Amino acid sequence: MRTISFDKKWEKNIYSQSRQLNEYPYDLVVSIFANNFYRLKFGDRRKIKILDLGCGAGNHSKFFAEQGFGVSGLDGSASAVKHCREKFKKLGLAGDFRQGDFIALPYPDNYFTACLDRESLYANRHKDIKSAIAQVYKKLKPGGLFVSFMFNDFHPDKKLGEKIESRTYDNFKPGTSFYDSGKAHLASKNEIIKLFSQFKIKNIMRHSLTEVYGPTEKLMQSDEYIIIANK
Repeated sequence: MRTISFDKKWEKNIYSQSRQLNEYPYDLVVSIFANNFYRLKFGDRRKIKILDLGCGAGNHSKFFAEQGFGVSGLDGSASAVKHCREKFKKLGLAGDFRQGDFIALPYPDNYFTACLDRESLYANRHKDIKSAIAQVYKKLKPGGLFVSFMFNDFHPDKKLGEKIESRTYDNFKPGTSFYDSGKAHLASKNEIIKLFSQFKIKNIMRHSLTEVYGPTEKLMQSDEYIIIANK
């Protein structure tokens, strides 16, 4: 049986339980893709083919489709893919959604104009992240854009998980960002540079969210790198 990278906890604990069915795109995704593609007239955007890697509930796929781009979404969760297909059918949007694995992307080489990884690659071991990035490189057209959001080694919850290999954690305590969803690889900047060495890295930004006042309830804390690169 072929080895897969997908952590089945995402299907068992998250999407099959109708959790994390977010309808809204992440604001930084909107800003980055607007900066790259919004100069195109709406009618010309269809030729821009975007891969939503780890599409989940399809919140970013929906945004791309509504803005006129060609959309393909891939996720390891059958429930997530089903949800996306049903959502797009209900809204009358065009999109190609498939269940698959990051280390064996089921698309032709040199096919996509851009790929978005909005916190999906991080949920793997280092070797599978490396393989997945190599797959994305193959599937992008020359000059294609890769935008990746990856949680980093500054993340406040890393001390609340069980370390299973260098910078990879699992079995997080209840109440943490990664509880119920399995592995989390929290990358360093130097590791990112090596992982994306095939690409021309345009920018690596650190984005952190730290609560400074919240005496009764923890809402959200995180730390991530945003990588913008071209093939």
